[in-house]
Amino acid sequence: MLVGLLALPAAPSHAAQAQAPDKLPDTPQAQQTTPSPQTAPADPKAVSPLPHESFERRKWSAYVDPHERVPTLNAKDKMLFWLHEEFQITSPLPALAAAGYEQALNTDPKYGTDSGAFGERLAAGLVREASMRFLSDSVGPSLTHEDPRYYRLASGSYVQRGLHAAEFAFVGRDDRQQRTFNKSNIFGHLAAATLTLAYYPHVSRNSRVVFETWGRSVAGSAGDNLFLEFWPDVVNKFFKGHHRQ
Repeated sequence: MLVGLLALPAAPSHAAQAQAPDKLPDTPQAQQTTPSPQTAPADPKAVSPLPHESFERRKWSAYVDPHERVPTLNAKDKMLFWLHEEFQITSPLPALAAAGYEQALNTDPKYGTDSGAFGERLAAGLVREASMRFLSDSVGPSLTHEDPRYYRLASGSYVQRGLHAAEFAFVGRDDRQQRTFNKSNIFGHLAAATLTLAYYPHVSRNSRVVFETWGRSVAGSAGDNLFLEFWPDVVNKFFKGHHRQ
C-alpha cells in the first residue's frame, strides 16, 4: 500500500493528458507571397495603346499621321530606312514610268530607241532610284539629324494639303519634330544625280543632264508626298465601304 501511494505522483492524470494539447501554441500559418491581382477600374475614355509590335512597325512607315506617336529613328534605323522603301511592291514603278517616258521621247540617258534600249533605261532608272533613296532617306538624314518620313496634314482643303505636300520637299522635320530646311532631300537627290556620270552612256554624261535629273527628282519627291498625303484617305474610304457592305 505504501508503494502504491509513493507511485501516485509520478502517474499523470487522464485530465492532464486531455488538457495538454490545448495548452500548445498555435501552429504558425504560411504567409501568402503571391500578391492578389489588382483590378483597376475601367475608364471608358481611356485609349488602349498600340501593341509593341505595331508601334515598332510604324517606325518604317513612309508617312506619319497628325498627332501620331511613332518611334524615333536612330542612326542605325535611318541607315536601314531605304531598304524598307526598296522592298515595297511599288518601289520599281518610278523607274518603270521614267524608262517608258525616256524611251518614247528618246531623252537622256540616250541608249537608243530599240527594245534593248528600254531595258538599259529601266536598269539605269532602278539604279538611280535606289541611289536617291539611299542618299536622301538614309545617309542624308543620318548626317543632318532629320526625319526621312513624310508628315501628313490630313485635314483642310485639297489645295492646302497639296501645297503642304509640295512644301515638304523643301521644309521637312528634324529629330525633335521641328520644321527645318530639308537638306537631306535636296542635297541627297543632287548627290544621286551626280552619280549618273558613272553609269549613263557617254553622250549623257554632262552637267546639264545632272541638273535636269536633280530638278526632276526633287519634283518627283514632291509627287511622292502628294501620293502619301491623299492615298491613306482612299484606303480608309475603301475599307469603311467594305465594312458597311
